[in-house]
Amino acid sequence: MTLNQILEQLKLAGYKATATRTLILETLIKNHELILSADEIYLMVKLENAKINRSTVYRNLEILSEENLLYKTITDQGVTKVKLRCCDKHHHHLICDRCGKIVVFDQCASDLYREFAQGHGFLLTGHTLELHGICKNCQLLERV
Repeated sequence: MTLNQILEQLKLAGYKATATRTLILETLIKNHELILSADEIYLMVKLENAKINRSTVYRNLEILSEENLLYKTITDQGVTKVKLRCCDKHHHHLICDRCGKIVVFDQCASDLYREFAQGHGFLLTGHTLELHGICKNCQLLERV
């Protein structure tokens, strides 16, 4: 989604395109290949505008989440990380546990999942899949 598309969706939901909200969105768009914590987003935004406070960033991220514009995951350490939703078609994610790099992939074994669910008496209504690992760059940094 482009910045204008996101702002239009927010406008339809009754939210204004404030300078702070726009800066947060630009930061998320610029870092679309990363999954970030609210604190990481805050620090990035603060570099652009020193007057922005943490609660404003958190509040805006909550609005984006309520409007289903964010993809969320929780790390093993219990930290919530987010990124803008990348597209409307079904896909999965490969996530670097060190730097937060995220790679989208379209392959899906949904038939296997459906069979598994049916075998246990479930009607499958959806699924998400995250694969975690260490990206090539982070592996190289560990060797140094």
